[in-house]
Amino acid sequence: MNTRRGCRYRLSAAMFAAGLLIWLSFVGSAAAFPDIQGDPNADRIRHLQEEGVVSGDANGRFRPDDRLTYAEGVSMIVKGLKLGLDGIRFVKEPKASDSYDFVLDGKWYSDAFITASFYLDMPRSVKPDLSMTRERFAYHLYRGISSKAGFALPKPKLVIEDAADIAPEYRESVQLLLFAGIAELDKDRRFEPKRAITRSEAAGMVYEASAFLRQLEASGKPAKASDPSPLTDLKLESAPLTGEVNTVTVRATAPHPGYGIRVASIVFDQGKAFLHVEPVMPNPDRIYPQVLTEVSTAVYIGSEYKPVLALPE
Repeated sequence: MNTRRGCRYRLSAAMFAAGLLIWLSFVGSAAAFPDIQGDPNADRIRHLQEEGVVSGDANGRFRPDDRLTYAEGVSMIVKGLKLGLDGIRFVKEPKASDSYDFVLDGKWYSDAFITASFYLDMPRSVKPDLSMTRERFAYHLYRGISSKAGFALPKPKLVIEDAADIAPEYRESVQLLLFAGIAELDKDRRFEPKRAITRSEAAGMVYEASAFLRQLEASGKPAKASDPSPLTDLKLESAPLTGEVNTVTVRATAPHPGYGIRVASIVFDQGKAFLHVEPVMPNPDRIYPQVLTEVSTAVYIGSEYKPVLALPE
């Protein structure tokens, strides 16, 4: 009798556990955004959802094509880059209304705006319900990245067909995000700086910014460069070597023929190969003609990875 009861109890518990697993699986799949299938940033959005960076509306939709508001954008950057106020001492409890004219206290986005006031160079006149342009989002995202880790990137010279449309105060941020692989140009090499950024585009950039910070940490080197690199105008070229391997060539301009360039390390992360390059210094016992010289080096990378230039180590 006791044995049969024990068996029935164990069987019931097993059935309950199996049912619970099925229910949890159903809940997990139901919680996924139903409107991002086919979106180019779908995988990035799912990853950010799992980390609690983004959430859906009352119907569980992400609305990837909707314009991103300042409230949504600030929250996405603060959460995605894990910006916080640890280590900052306050005389009194900070309020959003202390730093902004139109940001109310006690709203779902209020705390994010408080954090943003320390890191993102957010204007006092910002209105949470207005949409963000692509250039403004890029600027605030870059400020957030810079606040997390000091780093140096070469001054890029990228072909941006509508570069003249980018406001001067945002131009460098846009160029550096493009150079780091965080932002992308369209097929016509346009950035469309004045267009309102979509929720999907913003999520994609925040995801890539987080990956960039991870690869900085994974490099195992100090993120802040003490001296500027003598190499300028870095360019990256990729050509097939075999069906599975690409030859990736890095070119740069050096002050004279005594300099060289080498790939110090490669960090593979999320389908990208981050190439950390560094200059090969000239022989101090030789005299070189002071003529700008192109230097280059090549490495071989699996074709499944997208090569990206990272900061010099």
